[in-house]
Amino acid sequence: MITHSLRPRPRVPSHGFGTTLILLCLCSFVVAGFAPSMRFLEHLPRVAGDAAEAPARNDALFFEMPLDHFGSTAGTFKNRYWVNETYYKPGGPVFLFDSGEQNAEPLLPYYLQEYHGLSATMRLAKRYNGLAILWEHRYYGDSLPFPIDENTTAEQWQFLTTDQALEDVVYFANKFSLLHAHGPENSTVISGAADTSSSLHPSNIPWIWLGGSYPGVRGALLRVRNPETIFAAWASSAPVHAQVDMAAYYKAAERSLTRNCSADWVAVTRFVDDTLRNGTVEETADLKFRLLRARSDEITKEQAANASDVSAAGVLMDPLNFYQYYGFDASVLPFCNVLETRNSTITPFETGIASNLGIDTALDAFLTAIEVVNYDAIPGDADDPVQDRSWMRQYCSEYGFYQRGDPDNPVSIETSFRSLERFQEECNSAFPQGLPPSPAVDKVNKYGGWNMTPSNVLFTNGEFDPWRTMGLASIESNSPMRTPSVAVPRCNVAPEFPSFFGLTHANMVHVSDLRVLLTPDANHTDFKTVGFYSPVSQEPFYSGLGLFELALDEWLPCFGQDADPMKFDGEAIFQG
Repeated sequence: MITHSLRPRPRVPSHGFGTTLILLCLCSFVVAGFAPSMRFLEHLPRVAGDAAEAPARNDALFFEMPLDHFGSTAGTFKNRYWVNETYYKPGGPVFLFDSGEQNAEPLLPYYLQEYHGLSATMRLAKRYNGLAILWEHRYYGDSLPFPIDENTTAEQWQFLTTDQALEDVVYFANKFSLLHAHGPENSTVISGAADTSSSLHPSNIPWIWLGGSYPGVRGALLRVRNPETIFAAWASSAPVHAQVDMAAYYKAAERSLTRNCSADWVAVTRFVDDTLRNGTVEETADLKFRLLRARSDEITKEQAANASDVSAAGVLMDPLNFYQYYGFDASVLPFCNVLETRNSTITPFETGIASNLGIDTALDAFLTAIEVVNYDAIPGDADDPVQDRSWMRQYCSEYGFYQRGDPDNPVSIETSFRSLERFQEECNSAFPQGLPPSPAVDKVNKYGGWNMTPSNVLFTNGEFDPWRTMGLASIESNSPMRTPSVAVPRCNVAPEFPSFFGLTHANMVHVSDLRVLLTPDANHTDFKTVGFYSPVSQEPFYSGLGLFELALDEWLPCFGQDADPMKFDGEAIFQG
């Protein structure tokens, strides 16, 4: 790997060349290194406990979780979670917000305490007098059965599976009581037999799941797998269909580009791939130097020559680093404008530079645009090696989502060096033992994948979210082409296939609706300050929340009717 420093370069405003290109639209896409990342990219600064505007404290709690729910391996680990009782009244539901594949602690003030904006979890807790829980996934944050690093063994990794992590939630819900949350110093380890007499047991009170992206997948799977535990779920941007080949990820980006920018991007990518694959030693070394120098002027020719083909060609993907959350207008349009005007020196050609001035001129303009806009220098939080390695283990073992380039696609803008074989090589190198030959996606898709029909689940998506391609709202040619409906279905009755209960937010991107920022502030000013909310519009939050509230108004009164209708006080949840 080549490391390099970056020099400051002039930044192009997102609307500075708004009249130079023909088409504008909001689309979504992200490149997170080489990994298929669903994790949201919100920069959540630690909130000082003594700050004047700091939210009330909610100390971490720990649950003694079995390491192995299904086998004979003994042992437990401490699974971390947090509770907010602000709006809770006896008879109200439990609202569980899942943090998914990351350290959950930075989410606490923003999603369980509503620091700098509103969260769907707490708005629902207030409306229905509910108890709010923030849940941390095993093998992330402080919920670690073993130390996570390059020395973690295959025997230790074997307990990081979809089903083990889902069963964690079931096991926890069956044993949770507020008595545990009120322990000494508000930090108690709990375990033991299920307490069905508890007022908060899922048989006595509805547990409602909220999650976006991978946590949204988990909520949908739990409604299929354990409807007796999770009564309802809001699954935002949930790619419920696991697939090894996810070349479709880039199609949203390809559809969004203007005609000239698309033509030049395709031409430059094909030229770079062909030269690196078939050029002479001198030609490939020169091209690698040109490519990598667009990121840093401190790169040497020797360093460039020793760089891998995929590393050098990957420079062409830099303009898509923040596409998944900001879409075309804010994140890629500045690049396309610098490219097509050759940094404001020519009038754009409708068909692009390559077809009018030649491929070498187009490549030079492309690399100049990367250098000027300089996405690589945008500041943000450092990578978390624990969550990066744990998520890599998950997608290498069960999810796939290999976002490869497609050389057979005539409008592909991703280098073909990012191949399925390359992804698998990376997985095998990181985890030499314990992986299947290819990700075992059947372990996820056994719950239905694109064809799942759970009841009591709201599926929301962004129109241009690349993860929509693996969700129920997928429009890819190999998907069932299902149709979302905003008509609230009857309680515990699945919508008739191919329909599903859902909402697709027009022009929106990845997980744009679980939080809303009401007033811009210093913590939310650049491309890495975005997460489970839309930086483009506040509407997804209110439309998604409103639809889910309509659904809960319909579903909650039916809780427990098949068993003991007296176990749930249907009126208590609506008390002011």
